[in-house]
Amino acid sequence: MGDIAASARRLRACYRGEKADRIPICSPINWHPMGDIDGEQPGGWRADPGFIEMARMVQRHCDPHVLWSPVPAPRAFSPVSYQRFLEAPEEYVEALPIEWLAPNRKRVTTVLHTPKGDLRWSYEEENEIETSWDMEKPINSVGDVDRLLSVPWRMKTYPAEAFAAHRQNRAAMGRDATGGVNINSMVAMLCGVMHYEQMLEWLLVEEAVIKVLADTWLDRTMKIVDYLMDQGVGPIWHFNGVERACPPMMSPAQWDKWVVPYDGAVMRRIKARDPEAMIHVHCHGKVGTMLASFLEMGVDSTDPVEPPPQGDITFAAARKKVGDRMVLYGNIEFLDMERRTPDQIEELIRRAIADGGKKRLVLYPSATPHERHTPQFLANARRYIEAGLKYGTF
Repeated sequence: MGDIAASARRLRACYRGEKADRIPICSPINWHPMGDIDGEQPGGWRADPGFIEMARMVQRHCDPHVLWSPVPAPRAFSPVSYQRFLEAPEEYVEALPIEWLAPNRKRVTTVLHTPKGDLRWSYEEENEIETSWDMEKPINSVGDVDRLLSVPWRMKTYPAEAFAAHRQNRAAMGRDATGGVNINSMVAMLCGVMHYEQMLEWLLVEEAVIKVLADTWLDRTMKIVDYLMDQGVGPIWHFNGVERACPPMMSPAQWDKWVVPYDGAVMRRIKARDPEAMIHVHCHGKVGTMLASFLEMGVDSTDPVEPPPQGDITFAAARKKVGDRMVLYGNIEFLDMERRTPDQIEELIRRAIADGGKKRLVLYPSATPHERHTPQFLANARRYIEAGLKYGTF
């Protein structure tokens, strides 16, 4: 297993713009640095010798994301991902029996029982592929919005002592504290409750309906955030899914209308209440045009800052835009890890560290594989770590 104290010192020094022993290096493979590959002995493709060897290397040298904590706080946000039912209380949510569509493919369906009729969300998964495909979304009509909002809402709470371990761990780690809460961006919630194409269309033709959903998200999210802050949760607040609003999918005017007043309002509340809080935004795609807005909203770090052609900005240009006001995670693309040679990967990492600057940079891949890692990928993953250690040491 990794050394969480050493990783925390590295990560928090990075956020302060201070020198540590080296830059933080996040795992390039689908294995967590704080895992124990030999003790856990996972099955499937994680039992492949090549993967096991790389997992051991990750555990020796890589760092977790700053959001990770050995003592997480109790989960106040719904476990139903992407707020598919807009934080509806658990007693209204029913998980149906799994349907096996083929020996290696299953469908998982969850139903929200509302006073005005049921809403369904279903997704499918295949064995050995660790992602899912949405098949049904809860909202397909304006009437479905009415059904969703007919569910009486109340916030999930816990006995005060349930947060004691998290508070104690945060206090013990002091200025090197990691861990906190993941929040779905407002537009991520919209994509959770309806198909993406429908969301983009409704932003133009059903703006009033979108605003009702957005305002409900903001009200409920603010209440949950305030509750968590009352319990001493933090210091990291991770916003996920805002890339759905990045150009060219939404215009800058739409960004200012649907991101800044919603995600931005929550970020400002967090910063006003906790001076130690740090805001991280996960945002794929063309983030270059959004960096100034991130700074205005109080964002402290973002990933994966993708270069062209997947993104729109190099690390050198991103650093010039944000200066020392933001930690940049990145910017090694998944496609490069899959297709380039180890020597080419080393050069990409050398350049990324030179362009991004060691003091506020976390070496980070744009993604990790959701299925069996190819020999080429594993060879590049090894060089990724070796190059990070070589060029990232102070």
